[in-house]
Amino acid sequence: MSGTQRTQSGAPRNPAIERLSERVSGMNLDGASDRPRGSAAGSHRGSVVGSQASSRRGSQAGSPPRPAHAPASTSGRATVHGTVPLGYDPARENPLRPVDLIGKRVDLPADAYLESTNKTRFTRRPGWNTQGKTIQVKLNIFPASFSDTVIYQYDVSISPEPKKESKALFNKLWNSEATRKQRANTNANWLTDSKKLAWSNKQIKNNEFRVSVDLDADKPDRQKVGSSGIYYLQVRQSTTIKLHYLKQYLEGKIGWDNHVLECMNFIDHCMRQGPSEKMILIRRNFYPTNPKAMTLGRVIEVHKGYYAAARLSQANQLMINVDTANTAFWQLLTVAETALRMFNEHKAEWKDMGWAEFCERLKPIPTQRNKMTVLGQSEAFSILKKLYKLKFTVKHRGKMSEKKQYTIKRVVFDECYGKEGGNSQNVEFPKKMPDGSFRQTTVWQHYQETYNIRLQHPKLPIIESTRGAYFPMELCNVDDFQRYPFKLSPDQTASMIKFAVTRPKERMADIMQGVQYLNYANDPYLAAFGMKVSREMQTTSARLLKNPEIAFAANAKHNPGMSGRWDLRGKRFLEPNQKPIQAWGLVVCGNACTMQEAQAFASKFTQTYRNHGANITAPLYCIQVPFHVGDYGDICNEGWNKIGAHFKNFPQMVFFVVRDKNALVYERIKKNMDCRFVAPSQVLQGGHVKKANAQYMSNVAMKVNAKLGGVTCRVAGPGQGSPFFSVPTMMIGVDVSHAAPGSNAPSMAAMTVSMDKNATRYAAACEVNGWRAEVLQSTTCHGMFPRLLKHWIGIHKTAPQHVYYFRDGIDEGQFQAVIETELNEIRRIFRECNAGAPKITAVIATKRHHIRFFPRPGDPSSGDRNANPLPGTLVERDATHPHHFDFYLCSHVAIQGTARPVHYQVIYDDANVTPDKLQKMIYEQCYQYARSTTPVSLHPAVYYAHVASNRAKAHENIHSSQKEDNTIGGKEGHPQAKHASEVYSDHGKLSEPAHLLPMSSPGIPADRIAFMNTTMWYM
Repeated sequence: MSGTQRTQSGAPRNPAIERLSERVSGMNLDGASDRPRGSAAGSHRGSVVGSQASSRRGSQAGSPPRPAHAPASTSGRATVHGTVPLGYDPARENPLRPVDLIGKRVDLPADAYLESTNKTRFTRRPGWNTQGKTIQVKLNIFPASFSDTVIYQYDVSISPEPKKESKALFNKLWNSEATRKQRANTNANWLTDSKKLAWSNKQIKNNEFRVSVDLDADKPDRQKVGSSGIYYLQVRQSTTIKLHYLKQYLEGKIGWDNHVLECMNFIDHCMRQGPSEKMILIRRNFYPTNPKAMTLGRVIEVHKGYYAAARLSQANQLMINVDTANTAFWQLLTVAETALRMFNEHKAEWKDMGWAEFCERLKPIPTQRNKMTVLGQSEAFSILKKLYKLKFTVKHRGKMSEKKQYTIKRVVFDECYGKEGGNSQNVEFPKKMPDGSFRQTTVWQHYQETYNIRLQHPKLPIIESTRGAYFPMELCNVDDFQRYPFKLSPDQTASMIKFAVTRPKERMADIMQGVQYLNYANDPYLAAFGMKVSREMQTTSARLLKNPEIAFAANAKHNPGMSGRWDLRGKRFLEPNQKPIQAWGLVVCGNACTMQEAQAFASKFTQTYRNHGANITAPLYCIQVPFHVGDYGDICNEGWNKIGAHFKNFPQMVFFVVRDKNALVYERIKKNMDCRFVAPSQVLQGGHVKKANAQYMSNVAMKVNAKLGGVTCRVAGPGQGSPFFSVPTMMIGVDVSHAAPGSNAPSMAAMTVSMDKNATRYAAACEVNGWRAEVLQSTTCHGMFPRLLKHWIGIHKTAPQHVYYFRDGIDEGQFQAVIETELNEIRRIFRECNAGAPKITAVIATKRHHIRFFPRPGDPSSGDRNANPLPGTLVERDATHPHHFDFYLCSHVAIQGTARPVHYQVIYDDANVTPDKLQKMIYEQCYQYARSTTPVSLHPAVYYAHVASNRAKAHENIHSSQKEDNTIGGKEGHPQAKHASEVYSDHGKLSEPAHLLPMSSPGIPADRIAFMNTTMWYM
């Protein structure tokens, strides 16, 4: 889709698309702008941003400039050591294309991202499902119609050209009286992207017009804009957009090309323009200016908004997908108050500390660097890095009417300010006096002398804006509608879920309210360009697949019906643990519970596990390890040695009872047990151990059984044969998880491979996958798959003939990379292992979408008592792609809220699998998830890969103290936990992240290592 290509039909390349591409690749990404690029939030607040007028009028008057002795600042076009910046992010190998930008606002199909017509096309829909019962459900999509109107597209150029792209300046010029008159003379309806493009429904005379605009015409006392005081606007036709191209694509008469992209770009702006004038627009989400909101902790709050995006439909028409959107935003506080509240939330012992303690803990601390003692940032100061890029306005005396928006570049920290840090009383700058001379003064003095303001918190550090100005925190007010980009804490997440989760009836009402807010029926832009949007949700003919029977040991079967759940009472696991349990133990960490409670739990759990068919020959041995033994590494070592000494054998399974749920404690235990002692482990919370609930013990028994090589249940089939496969078949699941925003932790890739003919037991391998790399790298794939393939062949005594490759939700723009990179590497490994060339069916499973099913109220044949769809509800029409092989499947029962179906997209299939076979197999295998007594929402191969990739964090080859959050939660925590004695090595700064620690260790028998690496250790 680059500017040098021709379209698929051979038409000349579109200059407008090329210019859009040039603007993307030339975008300034160095963070030197103070305005929200592309954000409607700033324009709704009416802030004056980015015009040459403001930059030439000394817009920072009243704010102290950068101190002379502080490090150099950047403003305008920044330079580093005299080097002019590139204008784009050099770390981005491929600069964003127009399709990438549009794809952030519209649901574009995967073939929109193919850069050449010679690329392999994705699998076409081979037919429709013929099984199950036909039912009617509503979908939260709204049909949109458009005429064959010809749209005229224009390039808009401004002279003198602004240094930086500014929506505010563009809108000022476009909506000026002179431009409005000129547009009125064309007798056409107009629409713009507020950047460089405009559209009209009529062709104008000479295909262009020019107009001069004096923004200061009514301000004679103000300095003029530019050298002449006038801007010149040129509007020149660049191309015509014929919407019938979009209809031809929907009907399958043409492939995707630039013409269709132009149509979607225009429709996107036309659909968004009206609502964006009344609501806050952030990408695909619209937020009312008076949203329904709820606080999440002390510094953020969640707002309810509405998602709206155009999508192409199998019904050969355009659909508008409308849904609710719940987003966390910063609260409207001063920056100082925000900083204090973040400090209070960071640690339990800091919860009630006030300004004095806060300022004291912000001071620099002595730090060892290169064998020298220097002043470094304290833990409290490091919290303030979250303020980076936060936008604010200043409202103190003398600036009450100012609407200028600033952006935080950094919280000032320089060693030259000494032990007190860069606060308002020691940060100095040369201040210009009335007689023209300069005098060194502090920020504190400046505000007292100039505004008669005595700062209340002079010891707080100063913040520097991206314009180079310095401000005291207490005078800066956080602007509204700024998304909170960081990972929520567990408590915040729980509160967010309570706010966001709604039953189907309420969610449907919220969606319909969103349709009223969007007001497409009365949208002047849609009417001007011949578009209409229905007010009614689309009703589709769905299928309800028949549920399978579940088989347990001794030929026991259970039919869950449409309830989507069953229990384990009186049922024995299909396959018990592979080897008799002869040595296992339970370790009570500290005072998580008493020994009496632990022994009572051990006795009840052993009996429960035996009742489910476990082969146990020795009682569960219980010990208590106090915290004074050391950290959690020492606790694991102590427990391992004592249990091994008791049984005179290597422990086969170790339970750990901890006080409460804590991610870091969990990771440290798992790192030691997985990589140091190479033994399965199970972490239990003390509260559950004390209660010893029967259902809880059965749930734990399912996980333990899977870790020891057993199988909970399977879908009943004919005899002992597989109910799914007629030839040797391998299931592969792949997922890549990424660290939270702002973290420097690597991405974790996980691959799971089915090991039995019924696809009930999955072995897993994990490895790092670069930093935020979504596509599986070649070295990562070769580090995981070969040993899993060899183990599979060793079990089946043959190579697989068919491989199902399930990939967790990857963006449409990377589907081709999955085919070209991941599948090619899989084939190469098969060749290298002399395992032939099996047929491959590649399926993308996505949960990150906004399609929901709404059965008819009160209809038990299509919905449950909460009006959620029944398990097995399949949608192939209306919400799906016009030509590709995709479908939505709801395989589970929603415990709370509205059920979210999974979107399955078959991108490659040389086995020619039929829809009936594929959809039945995916649905029924959701009943085989090893640790659940309900069908799960996602195919188990992907679900297991997701679990394993998250568990891989415990195998990072770093010391626990290098974790970004090395504190232990809970009321007290363990004081030595952050110094855990774990296996690690120091690799320093590398171009690639260090490989994960292997699950092997000297002194551990080879058969134990092999078993651990091929069982479901990650459960």
